[in-house]
Amino acid sequence: PDSYPGIFENAKFKGSEADQKRVIEALKTLSTGENLEIAVNVDEVLRYFTVQVFVMNWDSYLGHTGHNYFLYEEDGVLSILPWDYNLAFGTYALGMTDPIKDPNILINYPINTPAEGEVMLNRPLYHNLMKHDEYFARYHAYFDKLLSEYFESGRFEATLRQTEKLIAPYVQKDPTAFCSYADHQLAVDTLEQVCLHRAQSIRGQLDGEIPATIRGQQENPDAKVDASGIQLTNLEDFKDLEESKDRQDAALRDITGKST
Repeated sequence: PDSYPGIFENAKFKGSEADQKRVIEALKTLSTGENLEIAVNVDEVLRYFTVQVFVMNWDSYLGHTGHNYFLYEEDGVLSILPWDYNLAFGTYALGMTDPIKDPNILINYPINTPAEGEVMLNRPLYHNLMKHDEYFARYHAYFDKLLSEYFESGRFEATLRQTEKLIAPYVQKDPTAFCSYADHQLAVDTLEQVCLHRAQSIRGQLDGEIPATIRGQQENPDAKVDASGIQLTNLEDFKDLEESKDRQDAALRDITGKST
């Protein structure tokens, strides 16, 4: 356990010595890249990465920081729990000196190499699984299922608009809102276009019409879905937080009767 301070010192639940031993054994098996199903909930992890890559969340395990996730161990088998998605859909720029902001790059980001090689080599939960043809094929199959059953079927658009209608009265009246109601509506419309274009790009990658690796896209820059009409800034996060701070503080003072 002393060799894994980053895990056990930050654990959300205090485990026994036996618990720690199981986690260590699972991590050792993962590092070998062999017999992964005895140490990893492969199906759950592949589903996680399918959605993670679709929503372009680089403030995560697959990003440069490699954070914002939880490992969950049960009976010596590891699963990954998602957390913190407020900077998904290509909006992550925190700590990046030269962040990617081009929607044509982000919307078409490759599903087979969702990060540079140096990053991938330090992400064994993704890298070591994808080295196995069976798991790699299953990863693609989950993308196909996500696209066909949710996006290409029209279910996504219906769910998005149903949710928009459901929360609209509360968004309009929220005194602590990050943005205006008009900006909220614009963000919903933009999110719809981001997801539909992303689905179209990934379908092209699965069908071999669009390169599914970083190198392939660099060598074939014109093979992509045209997303130039999408303004990702409509999904802003940090700017909204900064601009809404005074208004939120005033609203909270009215609600609580206390200064912030």
